[in-house]
Amino acid sequence: MYKIGIWGSENSHADTFATIFEEEKDFGCKVVAVGGQYEDKNLEVSEKYNIEFIAEKPEDMIGKVDAVMITSRDGKYHAGTAEPLIKAKIPVFIDKPIANHSDEALSVARLAKQHNVPICGGSALKYAYDILILQNMVKSKQVQGGMVSAPLSMNNEYGGFYFYSSHLAEMSMTIFGYDPSSVMAFENNGNVTAAVKYDDYIVTNHFMDNSYASYHGIVFTREQNFSRPIDFSMTFRHEAKLFVEMLRTGKSNISLEELIKPVFYLNAVEKSYKKGIEVKVHMPKI
Repeated sequence: MYKIGIWGSENSHADTFATIFEEEKDFGCKVVAVGGQYEDKNLEVSEKYNIEFIAEKPEDMIGKVDAVMITSRDGKYHAGTAEPLIKAKIPVFIDKPIANHSDEALSVARLAKQHNVPICGGSALKYAYDILILQNMVKSKQVQGGMVSAPLSMNNEYGGFYFYSSHLAEMSMTIFGYDPSSVMAFENNGNVTAAVKYDDYIVTNHFMDNSYASYHGIVFTREQNFSRPIDFSMTFRHEAKLFVEMLRTGKSNISLEELIKPVFYLNAVEKSYKKGIEVKVHMPKI
């Protein structure tokens, strides 16, 4: 039985994962500790799932858990929460966004590599069946471009643009690849549109403010266009399964580069629409 800690009780994802572990007995996981910046939510989750230990800081979980899921809504807390756990050799799941800023994401990845600690996470939506179908089209057809749209929450207390944008970034990169060269983005009335340049084509990303039915993907090819609405109903269960597999094998399903590259892309998007310039997407070596 793996003893799991959850940090970030204010996020509905904390409740989602705790429920999954209760329902999926084969996963062999039990949430034994909870913590985060919101004391009322810590108490609420602990009472709902009969969790005896409430941590005041992430380090309090060391020695009590086998792994930690960081689900704080605001990505600015993710690096600071993960670092002491990684140094203690505790495997970590980091929810979307991995971080709000590329230097923090890079620091976490380098620390995980240095201490040989597996980490995983990001948006569960990249595992949606429709995303994988579109990914296969890109691998098997002569692609001329594409489009991915998803909701955005521009005005919120959890990091503004970064709170929801990682969903779209990770879905788009799963379909079209993690190596875009540059981005040119525009913001209008809270909506952000980004033209993402790859070697042979351009993909548009449409971040739609408060439009929670806007999950969609299209791959344009010479033969025909492939269009899919994105159904993500089972993605969190799949993400939880991959997390458990990481605990069993000691290896993450996703590379460190793929885990943090969306943060570099989103930083480029924000810089582009704020300054009105094309911005290169470059990530230093981990």
